[in-house]
Amino acid sequence: MIDPQKVKNDQRKFIEGYAKAGPYLGLGAQMAATVILMVFLGKFLDDHFGSTPAFILIFSLLGSFAAIYNFIRQVLRLSEKKKNETK
Repeated sequence: MIDPQKVKNDQRKFIEGYAKAGPYLGLGAQMAATVILMVFLGKFLDDHFGSTPAFILIFSLLGSFAAIYNFIRQVLRLSEKKKNETK
């Protein structure tokens, strides 16, 4: 037979796991979106000004640095928040 208490405890653990991981789940998508947006902006500017690889390179590097900076900033903020909650 299935123990309802065990099922309830398993569900609680599952929900608590997602609650802990939840803030971190969107960071990868956010990084990818930043880089992709900057590459498309560079492509648009290259097409507009006729300077083939210049703006794509500049904006892809800028997007990469911005994505990494934002990722580190978010992780530090979330870990600081978690540390303050455990006090």
